[in-house]
Formats: sequence, structure tokens, C-alpha cells
Amino acid sequence: MIHYREAIALRPSYAEAHYNLARLLAEKREFADAIDHYEAALTVNPTDAEAHNNLGATLFRAGRVDDAIAHYEKALAIRPDYAEASCNLADALLSKGEMDSAIGCYLTCVAVLPNNAAAQYNLASALFQRGRTDDAIAHYQKTLELIPENADAHANLGSALLAKGRIEDAIAQYRDALRVAPENVAAQSNLAWLLATSSDPSLRNGQESVLLAEQASRLSGRNRPLILRILAAAYAEAGRFDEARDTAHQALQAADNQGNVVLSDVLRKEIGLYEARRPYHKEPR
Repeated sequence: MIHYREAIALRPSYAEAHYNLARLLAEKREFADAIDHYEAALTVNPTDAEAHNNLGATLFRAGRVDDAIAHYEKALAIRPDYAEASCNLADALLSKGEMDSAIGCYLTCVAVLPNNAAAQYNLASALFQRGRTDDAIAHYQKTLELIPENADAHANLGSALLAKGRIEDAIAQYRDALRVAPENVAAQSNLAWLLATSSDPSLRNGQESVLLAEQASRLSGRNRPLILRILAAAYAEAGRFDEARDTAHQALQAADNQGNVVLSDVLRKEIGLYEARRPYHKEPR
């Protein structure tokens, strides 16, 4: 860094020195100075696609998402086949909730860089949120080919499989997630729900469901209404109806506090079941 600064002092228009210094500053999280030197490099060479991309990445890390998007787009205007810029643009668009645009950029990215595990995972998650479940499953599976120990990918793949009615496959993925990350709350709670409420008696296991749901509730602060609902269902499946009723009332209070009318209505019905000493089971498809 000292030598790059000396080079710039000797020749202020030395674009390569500005660029290399900016990269080192960004690595040190000195974003403001990094941005200044990327901009200096681009003043000299405005058609440097890599400088636009790296400036975009630095702006994104500094929280300036719209400015980052503008530079990613400039990089792609200069080099339309610049896959890394497509990946970065997709990340920025996803952070703004622009799902469809992000999906398009991710597809461009992974077509060229199929082994980019982060892009595969983010693409899968965006596809799942848009209801494109089959496509999401394929990209979660690709993510896990690249990083088999990605607990979140296992958990999300489980949810995508569950959405397709593939309950046993979903259970297997939730178990894989917990093998990798035993305190993954999403996997704990989703698996607990299936073990408590599945329409298939052979898949239900009240005792295991209680253990998982209690862990999920503890890790999430014992105040999330959806997880409390799952814990209540687990208690009921284990025959612990008084605890099921009391926990469901806690969940109802939390849901009411959040203004979640739909969940509140569901919980009132389930409380009725528990007061009648009956567990809640899903209807067969």
C-alpha cells in the first residue's frame, strides 16, 4: 500500500496503482478510501469493466446498494458476458427484493459459473419464494453437490420438497441439516412439526418432536408464535395436553400482539382440540 501511494503521488493519473490500492483498502474494510481510488481509476479508464464491478462490490459492502447496481450495470454494458458482475448484480437486486430481476441475473451467472455455490443457493431461494419449486429444488441440489455440509441448503431443500408433498424426503433433508448444524432452528421446528402433525401415523414421533420443538423455542427466545404453535402440537402428539393447551395460549397471545389474525384463528381451533385432549394432525392429501 505504501508503494502504491508513492506511485500515485508520482503519477496521479496512474489508473493501475489506484485500482490495486483500492482492492487492498477494500480488503481492510476501508471502504470510503477504496471507493475514492476506484473512482480515480475509472476517471482515467472509464471502460474498465473489472474496476466498475469491484467498485460496485465495495459500494454494496458500504450499504450503497443503488450505486453498486449502477456500476454492475456499467460493467455488464462493457462486457455483457461478465459472469461475476451478473452474480454481484443479482445479489444487489435480491437485497432490494427485486426477485424476478435477480433470478434473471443469477441464471446468467450460473450458466457461466455453475460451481458458484453462493449464486446457486441464492438463485434457489429466490425461485422458491417465487413459487418455482421444481427449479428451486434443482438449484438447492446443485448447491449441496458443491457444499454437502450447507445446513441452510438442506433445510430449505426440505421445505421445497415438503411443498411438493415429498414428506419423507423433506424429513431426510431436515435431519441432514441438523446433523451438520444441530441448532438450526428452521430445521428443528419444521421437522418437529412434521413429526407431530403428519397425516401418516408411521412418520409421527411425539417424543422426538417435543425435544426438537423445545430446542427451537429456547434458541428463538421462547416468544415466536409459530414455534410456540409447533411446540404445542408436539406436546399434544406426546399426550401432554395440558402443556399443549398452555403453550398454544402463549402462542395465541404472541400472535395477537403481532396482529397476526390468521395465526390467531388457527390457534383458537387447535386450543379447542387440546382442551378435548386430541392432537392436531394434517388431513391426508
